[in-house]
Amino acid sequence: MLPRGNCQAKGKNFMQSKVVASAVQHQPVELGGIAENLAFILNQMQVEASNGSDLVVFPEANLTSFFKHEEGGLKRLWNEGSVDVDGPELKAVAEAAKTLGIYTVVGFNERSSIVGTIYNSAALIGPEGIVGVTRKCFFPGIEKLYYTPDYNRTTFDCALGKIGIVICYETLFPEVALEHFRQGVEILAVTSSFWSGGAKGGAGDPVTKKKFWETVPTVTAIQNQAFVVSCNACGFLDLGKKVGTWERLGLSQIVSPNSGILAQAGQFAAETIRAELLESDLIEARANYPLMADRLRGRKLVEQPVPTR
Repeated sequence: MLPRGNCQAKGKNFMQSKVVASAVQHQPVELGGIAENLAFILNQMQVEASNGSDLVVFPEANLTSFFKHEEGGLKRLWNEGSVDVDGPELKAVAEAAKTLGIYTVVGFNERSSIVGTIYNSAALIGPEGIVGVTRKCFFPGIEKLYYTPDYNRTTFDCALGKIGIVICYETLFPEVALEHFRQGVEILAVTSSFWSGGAKGGAGDPVTKKKFWETVPTVTAIQNQAFVVSCNACGFLDLGKKVGTWERLGLSQIVSPNSGILAQAGQFAAETIRAELLESDLIEARANYPLMADRLRGRKLVEQPVPTR
């Protein structure tokens, strides 16, 4: 059964004192390459565990890749580019997480119980199995033709701390991260396949998109008083005859709400970045700016009746 709620660690009130996080920026194999992508994930989990990582974040849909926008595209995505939550692929990831004693965030296309309904999902998986699954709720452009939104949002509690997942386009909607903030999130895992824009594919000006993607992890971390582990894909992706080949932006980052950017990847090439997320850093950020208390005060002010003349 799909775990949708919190897995509470009894007696734990705050995140682990130090969490070593990795973001594995890479170019997943295209539609039909699930076996190759799974092999890559399992290998990188082992590599990052040997490097001391506690949390390994991968890009959006890195297990399954994306659709091809052409005749029969949805049927092909269902048959060749989607997996079941309780299927062998995620079970293999869970078994590796148990063996290695680490947590990972993996992106995938999720088959629902309704034939033809596909979610763009990401799972937090650890030694205890699948801690929880988040389904993308906002979609740009043609993604709306292939994916079904799910507006439920849960912050998952595990041995590392309270972890929330944000999927790519959702970064443009501050209310998504804010919902995790309200649930006490400590680490936001952002899993993305953010496009370069312009002639290289995707809406928007490439210069503006680059500036946005370099800035948004820091803004998100500060506003929501949580670490951000942002992992974007890189390289090219053939999206089918009706769209062509687009390029992902890269620029993965790991950011502290108190100390700023802790690690940053380059723009287009495959690269793995790592950083230490310190509990003391999070406490200092929240002590300096008690945003939750201030938001509660602000809400009371907003809810006051408007005076009449």
